[in-house]
Amino acid sequence: MSKGHVFVIDDDAAVLASIEAMLSVADFEVTVFASPTAFLSASESLPFGCVVTDVRMPEMSGLALVERLAKTGRQEWPLIVISGHADVPMAVAAMKAGASNFLEKPFGSGALVQAIADAFTACGPVDTASTEFGDARRRYQTLSPREREVLSHLVNGASSKVTALVLGISPRTVDVFRGNILRKMQAPNIAAIATMVGRGLAA
Repeated sequence: MSKGHVFVIDDDAAVLASIEAMLSVADFEVTVFASPTAFLSASESLPFGCVVTDVRMPEMSGLALVERLAKTGRQEWPLIVISGHADVPMAVAAMKAGASNFLEKPFGSGALVQAIADAFTACGPVDTASTEFGDARRRYQTLSPREREVLSHLVNGASSKVTALVLGISPRTVDVFRGNILRKMQAPNIAAIATMVGRGLAA
C-alpha cells in the first residue's frame, strides 16, 4: 500500500532516478519532474502529495517554487528542499516562505524517507474527499466556456442528440466535447462529474 504521493523536482536526471528508486522502495508513489515549470503545469491534475525539490535550478529556484505554490492554492502541500552546502541560506529562506524542511546534500535514503514521513504527519489527517473535490474544481476551471456549456446539458441527463439540438451543433461535435471534458476532468463518465456538480463544483 502506498504511503502517499511524492513529487520530485530536479534538473539532474541522475538525481531524479536515484531519488525515485529510493522512495519507490520505501512504498511511496513517486512522480518526477525535470523542472519546476513542468511540475506547475501538471499540478492542477495531481493528487495531494509531498514535493521534494532542489533549491537551485536554472529555470526557477526552490524558493520561487514555494511562492508559486502558495499562489496556486497548493500551500497546504508539504515541501522539502534539498540543497548543496553553498545553497543553505536559500533553503532557509524557502523554509521561511513555507517549505516544511530541507536536507543538505549528500543525504542518505533514510534521512529523506523520514523527512517525508514527518512532513505528512505534520499535515495531520488528510480530508481526502475535500482534497479530491478541490482538485476537481481546479480541473473544471481548465474547461473552455463551450465545454462547460455542453457539460451543463450532459450532467442534467441530456443525450448527445438533444444537447446538439439545443446548442445548434452536431451530435458528433457533442461527443468530441464529451471526450475532451472527460479527459480534462479525469473522470470515467459524465455521471461522476454530475455527482461533483451536485456538491457545488460549478458554483
